[in-house]
Amino acid sequence: MRAALALLLVVGLAGCDAPRLTGVATGVAANVYSPVEPVGTPEEASFAFEPFPGAPGNMADELTRRLWRSAEQEGLTVVKRPGGRALFRVEGTLTAVSEDTNSLVFYVFDVKDVSGRRVHRISGTKRSDSSDGDPWAGVEESDLDIIARRVAALLRAWLYSDA
Repeated sequence: MRAALALLLVVGLAGCDAPRLTGVATGVAANVYSPVEPVGTPEEASFAFEPFPGAPGNMADELTRRLWRSAEQEGLTVVKRPGGRALFRVEGTLTAVSEDTNSLVFYVFDVKDVSGRRVHRISGTKRSDSSDGDPWAGVEESDLDIIARRVAALLRAWLYSDA
């Protein structure tokens, strides 16, 4: 019985050394979240913010500008040129929903390294003060400021977490 269990363990562990995942496992590997320490020193890091799906164009553009400003205020290097070289790319998704008297914005920002691997995730919500049916209509510039400041502060905290 012990020999059979030992053999099963050896065979199971041998599969862990597989160089590539195939089939369903590739989807699982792509969606696994494991925080990774930043590469290099914090001073060498640079961030590029990708366009944000889910938000109206004018709101996404305004949030991008506010993220740039907030990140720079946090002492982070921001690459503003589309397609510019950056150590990290930040991909964000925003969703707004209407509640009885206000809007609620859900946001998720994935930080990816140069190989496209997710190394960090920031998520949260921001409730607005008003809503008129269209959830984005209730989102004000002050709400975008708060989201941008939160994201920038959390990027800096992650970047300097082991510095």
